[in-house]
Amino acid sequence: MVKLFRLHKISGLLAGGVLFVLAVTGFFLDHDTWRFLYTTTLSHVPKHLLTGESRLFEGYLVDPADPAHRIACGKRGIFESRDGGRRYKRVLAAQCNGIRAEGSALYAATDDGIYQKKGGAWRPLALRGRYVNALAAHDGKLLAAVEKRRLFLVDADSGAVRLEGEAHLDPSDLKRPIRLSRFVRDLHYGRGLFDGEASLLINDYGALALAWLAFGGYLLWWLIHRKKAGRKARLFIKAHANLLTVAAAVPLVILAVTGIFLDHAKALGGFMRSVTIPSVLLPPVYGTLRSDIWSVDYDGTRFRIGNRYGVFASADMRKWKPENPGFAYRMFRRGETLYVSGMGAPNRILEGGKWRILPHTPHMFKDVVASDGKLRFFSTHRPEVPLPRFDDITLYTLMLSLHDGSFFAPWWVWINDIAALLLLLLLGTGTLRWWVKRRKSGR
Repeated sequence: MVKLFRLHKISGLLAGGVLFVLAVTGFFLDHDTWRFLYTTTLSHVPKHLLTGESRLFEGYLVDPADPAHRIACGKRGIFESRDGGRRYKRVLAAQCNGIRAEGSALYAATDDGIYQKKGGAWRPLALRGRYVNALAAHDGKLLAAVEKRRLFLVDADSGAVRLEGEAHLDPSDLKRPIRLSRFVRDLHYGRGLFDGEASLLINDYGALALAWLAFGGYLLWWLIHRKKAGRKARLFIKAHANLLTVAAAVPLVILAVTGIFLDHAKALGGFMRSVTIPSVLLPPVYGTLRSDIWSVDYDGTRFRIGNRYGVFASADMRKWKPENPGFAYRMFRRGETLYVSGMGAPNRILEGGKWRILPHTPHMFKDVVASDGKLRFFSTHRPEVPLPRFDDITLYTLMLSLHDGSFFAPWWVWINDIAALLLLLLLGTGTLRWWVKRRKSGR
């Protein structure tokens, strides 16, 4: 037991600081819909972090009547330019997840419902106070997805809700294998076990427990080395090692292992894409996907949703049938043509009732931009359009850079890997020590 204690102590002292940072930043990153993460900004940061702000943009539009008028929207709000993108002014502070044009009006999906711009300023139209993560517009109607779960068909003029529903998919249509690359990401990002908020809450539990274990471990070590701190140390030992903290080992093992895989996603990409997990071994969330609406489309007669399994279609928002396989990250309608941006899946197009692969387009593009008679596929990895520039970063960007190690250096992922491996060792030795003590005490 003495050797076990020493191994646990040394591992904790070495990795505790890194694990605390990973726990705190991971907790906030799991809740990337919180507005204060984007309204809180920081200056005087390393210059290489400033470029990370571009990934927060979600949509781009060029006014066909005036190409110098451009609109960029993202987590920091909606920005407009009147000089071709040289200078931008923020016109709406709400998080924006996409812009759609319908007739002479523009519509934005925000964290405060749907906003409309019709000749003047942006004004709230419908679903106030709700997080609209996806939006489609067609023939005077808007189809909105709220928090990836509920669907609303809204009148584009009055904002009245005409139809409401959810994606109750037939379980037989979801019995498909999934690639290890997708499964690893779903587990790490808090959407890979159960439907709704359950997976995220499990991640939260693991993150908060890890933050306490790291901080409490250092505090306990300090108390033990203080004279006359025996009583306080015993209290902290009980707070440090108990059933709640030991139970956190399950989500923490998942987070540690998947984190190592994601640290080396490029190097391990071929392997993870080549391994598939059969449906019988997948967690319950893959049999329902009720809270997995990433994109929507409406063509006047059929509703479509995009989730991690592909595109599903319905005529009444009640009965849904699979239409095209592969993660449908975003969907955009241009006239009678539907463009689908894939996540870990090919980009594709629905034209003339037939689906086909869309080659030579950026992976996970976020918008389809019409300009100079051409279509451009807007991607924050290759914007190809002028975006707003900032001399500060959001709290979200800081959290992400600390979590993936890019705040420090490209090689920092190896420090994260070592910390993750030491976490596995800490969980093993800590659980064993707790179990031995409980057995000796007869409890």
